[in-house]
Amino acid sequence: MSVSLPPLLHVGIVVADLDRAAADYERRWSVAVERVMDLHFPTARFHGHEVSCSARYGFLSTGASEIELIQPLSGRSPYTEFLETNGEGVHHLAYVVGSIDHHLDALRETGEEPRVSFDAAIADQTRFVYLDGLAHGPVVELIESDLLGS
Repeated sequence: MSVSLPPLLHVGIVVADLDRAAADYERRWSVAVERVMDLHFPTARFHGHEVSCSARYGFLSTGASEIELIQPLSGRSPYTEFLETNGEGVHHLAYVVGSIDHHLDALRETGEEPRVSFDAAIADQTRFVYLDGLAHGPVVELIESDLLGS
């Protein structure tokens, strides 16, 4: 079973201060954050362990895709780990898929063992995972949601 990546939904950039980063994008590129949301993940899996964490997300439209600015707020998360290791920068490339498990199974069938570093859900409706080591730098985010379409 072979699968391909759908069109890019967004590029996720981890920042220490979302308001500062948003102001930089508006000043430099004349693009404003269109929506901001704080999300809490009470039962996410991070490197195989259950964690509780939260982050602030701001989205900037850039035409065919978006830039997602991410500021960690609380708890241990991929974002706190990224900031500690790399500082601010590109964290992931995001794609909406019909089934995360289908994509993981397809990777396994090619001999790849996907490393899921983060597995969480937004309001028990939108599941997303971060896969390490598949994009020559950034993490790959797969988003599965009936609300987003596939």
